[in-house]
Amino acid sequence: MTMASLLHVDENEQALLPALISASGLSTQAWLARYFEAYLTPLLHCFYRHKLVFMPHGENLIMVLDQHIPSRVFMKDIGEEIYLQNSDQSLPEDVQRISIKMPEDMEILALFTDVFDCFFRFLSQVLVQHCNYPEFDFWQDVAQCITNYQQAHPELSDAFDRHDLFAPSFVLSCLNRLQLRNNQQMVDLADPANSLAFEGILDNPIACFKPTASSKKTHSNSTNALEVCE
Repeated sequence: MTMASLLHVDENEQALLPALISASGLSTQAWLARYFEAYLTPLLHCFYRHKLVFMPHGENLIMVLDQHIPSRVFMKDIGEEIYLQNSDQSLPEDVQRISIKMPEDMEILALFTDVFDCFFRFLSQVLVQHCNYPEFDFWQDVAQCITNYQQAHPELSDAFDRHDLFAPSFVLSCLNRLQLRNNQQMVDLADPANSLAFEGILDNPIACFKPTASSKKTHSNSTNALEVCE
C-alpha cells in the first residue's frame, strides 16, 4: 500500500495505522523499528554512500507488508524527483540529467525536509492521537534507527560528521511554495539551490538524542546508545 495511507483517518476518526499495528501483533515501538528499517535506512544509505536523494513522501512510496508489517518499499515518481548531489563520478549520458550541484550545507535538507518535516511530523501526530504513543518516543525511535545505521557503517563517519542529522536545527524549506510558483517544474536543475524557498528555522526533534562519543564505538539496539533529552 502507499505510505500515505499511514496518515489516513476516516470520517469516524478511525485511523489505519493503529489497526495495522494491532493486526501485526507487535508493540508500537517494535512495529516502528521495522518500518524505519524498511523506509529510513535505505534513504540514509543512498544519501551517505551514494549522494543520491529522492522526494520520498507518502504518495511516492509503496510499502510491501508482511503480516501487516512493512518489509521493504518501492520508490515511484522518480523520473523528476531523484537527484545525484555533487557527484564526482563519471556518469553515463542518460544519468547526467539527474546530477546536480548543491551547496554542501544544503545537501542534507533532502532528509530534513522530505522525511522529517514533510512526513514524520504528521506520522507522529497520528501516533499521539490514535495510539497514545508519545512524540518523544517516536523521535527517539527515529534517532535509534539513524544511530544503528551509523554504527553499522563506521567507514562513513566523515560523511556523518559533515552532514549531521543530529544538528540542533535546520532551515525550513517550503516545498509547497515551489509547486505553487511553478507546477510544471518545481526545481531548476541548472541552479537547484536558488530554486528553493526558505522561511525560518526549525528545531531538530532528534538533536537531543545525539549519540555519545562512547556509543559510537559499540553497535547497540538499546536507547543507552543515545543521549536522552531532559
